[in-house]
Amino acid sequence: MSYRTIKDLVIDAYVSEGGMPEYESLTEKIREHFPTSKWQRTHYSWYKSQINTGRIEIDQSSLEVGELDDVENEIVDSIEFGVSLERDLHNYLAHNLNRIEPGLELAPSGVEYSIGAGRIDLLATDRDGNPVVIELKAGKAGDAALGQLLGYMGFMASQPQIDGSVRGILVALDFEPRVAFAVKDLPKVKLCKYQLSFSFENVT
Repeated sequence: MSYRTIKDLVIDAYVSEGGMPEYESLTEKIREHFPTSKWQRTHYSWYKSQINTGRIEIDQSSLEVGELDDVENEIVDSIEFGVSLERDLHNYLAHNLNRIEPGLELAPSGVEYSIGAGRIDLLATDRDGNPVVIELKAGKAGDAALGQLLGYMGFMASQPQIDGSVRGILVALDFEPRVAFAVKDLPKVKLCKYQLSFSFENVT
């Protein structure tokens, strides 16, 4: 079977499997049908979130090829913007942790800190010397983001060299209501919402 766009392939795979395929199996299909694609895990996550939230619910038969190309370009632009924004947020906070909480300092090698459970966006210490795991999301943070943070916190707390109580901070543009409710019963986890602002200067 041939596909006009990656979006066609993702929807077909979702329908045929009755849910979102695993990253590895979907990636294999995409490499087969679109060998020059720059497909990566961020694309997979974007498609999954768009389908789960109902934003991708398009009758393919009603679209012309040109319209499908426009949709694909919009997806690529959205992903690239999200990745760029998260990278910029990451770089900014690495040098301005006090904007999240006074007294926070970056731990040694605390940027993209590698552990057995993955990579912590930022590992810091608070004013009492306790470790603080910081996870960043460019958009709205859901269950997966909270689960990732808790997993990193659990790993750090299990390390014999860790002194003190491990805390976690989830930084995002917004939070799913369920995440906000869950954190109310998690005293060691804090949610921090950032805001975007623009300034303009006349040059002519």
